Amino acid sequence: MNYQMRILATIICGLISISSFAQKTYVLRQNYPTGYRYDFSISSDQIINQKISGQNVHLTQNVGTDYTFDITEGHNGEKDVKVTYNRVFMKSVAMGTTMSYNSDEQDSTRKNPFSGLKGASFFMTVTPNGEIKTVAGIDKMLDNMASKMSTDTSQVKQIKNALSKQFSSEVVKQTMESSFKIYPERAVKIGDSWTVDIKLQMSMPIETITEYTLKEVKDGIAILSVKGELVSKGNFEAMGNKMETDLKGTNSGETSIDIKTGIVLNSHLRIELYGKMKSMGQDIDFEMQGINKIVGKEVN
Repeated sequence: MNYQMRILATIICGLISISSFAQKTYVLRQNYPTGYRYDFSISSDQIINQKISGQNVHLTQNVGTDYTFDITEGHNGEKDVKVTYNRVFMKSVAMGTTMSYNSDEQDSTRKNPFSGLKGASFFMTVTPNGEIKTVAGIDKMLDNMASKMSTDTSQVKQIKNALSKQFSSEVVKQTMESSFKIYPERAVKIGDSWTVDIKLQMSMPIETITEYTLKEVKDGIAILSVKGELVSKGNFEAMGNKMETDLKGTNSGETSIDIKTGIVLNSHLRIELYGKMKSMGQDIDFEMQGINKIVGKEVN
């Protein structure tokens, strides 16, 4: 082989090598190792402005939950997870009034709807794409929560009925999927995108249509850019009042996941939601800006 041919062969091999590297694919999925334990902290900071009958109402709110996930068993890629509430908190400030609840406050003389959540647990089965296949143990969890909040039998029953609206199996399933159902159905390379559509019916109905793009991979961590749309249109009930929403918005930011396990290590999303609401015959101009965060870590 002459000198020119050797140079040409070297260039071709180099181009093939570069092309192969550029096309490297990654499998992003839930692959929690059985027997491991992870802590997750999920929080949301919100600024809400409403205009009701010509009056401006400004509200700031911080809500969050700390969980422990014990990965108890695995079968065909699905994992059974024991979920324990370590802390649940909420602080809301509006019109000079502050309302604050924290599950760490176990003062029996103060009515605290979160006090029964500390240490409460349930079980769920998670599929490789992050979907929550089953949820179990909610009824027992609600019994334990209600019994911690009152010793009066009739009150315990009332408390459980109220809690069941916020912590039904379906609500818990939707809550978990809204944070952890993020994986693509196929192997992806850098620059590839996929869409996840999730419908929630917790306090108000909301649908999130989120596009994830694999932005980069570094040291076994996949960085995903996030861009999506939010839609809330429908009826719901809040504190005994019937409400109607016609809202839309966006969510954007970044999420990082460990490629080996699929664990969400960090997520930082900016949320905007705006439009009209109606309550008791009154029209409400609604605008919300918020930051949603997730931090996950192994605690074995």
